[in-house]
Amino acid sequence: MWHYQSGGIPESTFARKHDTILYYQKCSHVFNQEGASFPRNICQVCGNTISKWNNLKKQVDENGRIYRTIKSAGKIYKYYDDEPVLLPDVWYDISHIQQKDPQRTGYATQKPEALLDRIIKTSSNEGDLVCDFFGGSGTTAAVAEKLGRRWITCDIGKPASLVMRKRFIDQEVNPFLYQSIGDYQKEAFHNNKKLRRVGDLSQVVLGLFGALPFSPEQVSDRNFGYVKGTRNLVMVDSPNRLTTAATVRRAVEAKASLLGGDWDKVIVLGWNFAFDISQAIEKYKNSNVEVLVIPPDLLDKLSKKGFKKLIADKTVRFSSLQYLVVNPVEVTVNGNGEDELDISLSNYVLLSPDNIPLDDKDKEKLQQVMEQDPLSLIEYWSIDPDYDGDTFRSTWQDYRENVDNDSDPLHCVYSTRLHMPHKAERKVCVKAVDVFGFESQVILDVKC
Repeated sequence: MWHYQSGGIPESTFARKHDTILYYQKCSHVFNQEGASFPRNICQVCGNTISKWNNLKKQVDENGRIYRTIKSAGKIYKYYDDEPVLLPDVWYDISHIQQKDPQRTGYATQKPEALLDRIIKTSSNEGDLVCDFFGGSGTTAAVAEKLGRRWITCDIGKPASLVMRKRFIDQEVNPFLYQSIGDYQKEAFHNNKKLRRVGDLSQVVLGLFGALPFSPEQVSDRNFGYVKGTRNLVMVDSPNRLTTAATVRRAVEAKASLLGGDWDKVIVLGWNFAFDISQAIEKYKNSNVEVLVIPPDLLDKLSKKGFKKLIADKTVRFSSLQYLVVNPVEVTVNGNGEDELDISLSNYVLLSPDNIPLDDKDKEKLQQVMEQDPLSLIEYWSIDPDYDGDTFRSTWQDYRENVDNDSDPLHCVYSTRLHMPHKAERKVCVKAVDVFGFESQVILDVKC
């Protein structure tokens, strides 16, 4: 149990000033006593020397070790100065994080590093793998890194992911892989029996978009429809998968071939998107393809209101996809034979404010920012100048509030120069996260 003192005095109950630490094991386990012990002559609570202990008479045994004796109930007990005491199962010596503590990240449930330091030292060895599946502010991983442990951490909340990445960058941890996993739309759909009774979800989405389905005799694939009175083809992607470059290619091919082709435009409606979707949009921009976002709260609205009510209300809005635009990389070979890569952001396109849970006043402000200074919405961006197409290894990064690259705490810098060993050609990958947690990725082929 971790006991601490903090502000706040309840009026109708006892003050809750402790957290319970659960300890469990499967098969063999590690328990390092040195990680859970303290010097006998040091107070666990205040850290000061215990005067009562030092007042006891010192004695020296045949090996030169200092010990002291205590008589209790007629028995004499011998205690050595250099023999640590195992901590009790209630810890009083670790304070909660104070308001002005430099390790404070602003994350509500953040724990002090000293607490995780003790837990990790006690229950693992150097080189072991430490996992925290409710990462929060990233304290477990940050401390594991300092103690020479490998680590995996995750959190369902996007704010937690942002806080953790900033923390790891400031700590200058070893290179780490950030991976977005899980499909929340798919989970919501399959866990809701009422939604599954709605019928074919693609047909529902087509109807809410204002499109008509093809008859089975016309097109067997029920993901396709069309906008009445136009030659606009509509394709609804499944909540079971990410909308990727392959999805966009399939839509473009359908535009050219479905029912004889001759469609003016194809519109792709997707739930969740691969990081590189913006590159597919750029690649097929001359094919008259448009990618729109199905509202993330649509499944919830369908569950609460039903299809007919949503059709009548006309409140479902499909919005443009957010994506990053990066200028072509400029390469110069300097006098040392190195490649100097000038990399800069050009634009950031955010999905409609209607798709973000803000009140009307804040949506209006956001719309102004999108029009006047869209790059100010970038919270964090990073670069892998030698991307292998699989694992992203960040070589350079910047984020808002970081003043190492400039003196402005409210904006990222939007350009940088990297010095790299010369290569005839390379792939440069740029990743960005906006203030709402949406992620974008751009891969650029660069010839030097």
